[in-house]
Amino acid sequence: MTPTFERAWIVSPDVRSTQSEDGAVLLDIRQGLCFSLNVVGAKVWEKLEASPTGLTISQLVSALASQFDVSPNQLKTDLGEYLRELERKGLIKPNGNPPFVHSQGWG
Repeated sequence: MTPTFERAWIVSPDVRSTQSEDGAVLLDIRQGLCFSLNVVGAKVWEKLEASPTGLTISQLVSALASQFDVSPNQLKTDLGEYLRELERKGLIKPNGNPPFVHSQGWG
C-alpha cells in the first residue's frame, strides 16, 4: 500500500440545512444565499454534517458505496467534483492538515 494524503472536508460554520425526502436546502447565512440539493447531494451532505472533524473522499466512498450502483472509482471521481463545487460556493472547507491514509487502489 502506498501512503497518500487526503484532506478532510467539514461543513462551513455559516451554513444551516434542512432535509426532506426530496433532498436538502442549505442556507449560507454569511452570504445570504440558499442552495438546494437533490437526494444524492443530501446524502453526501448528511455524512459531512454528521462528522465535526471532517471526512475524506475515501471515507465518504466507504460510507456511501453501498447506497449507489457505481464503482468505487466512479464514486470517488464524482465526489471529488462535487466537493470542489461545494467548496467553491463556500459551503464546505478543508479541516486543517490532511490526514494520513493508506491507498487502496482508489484512495
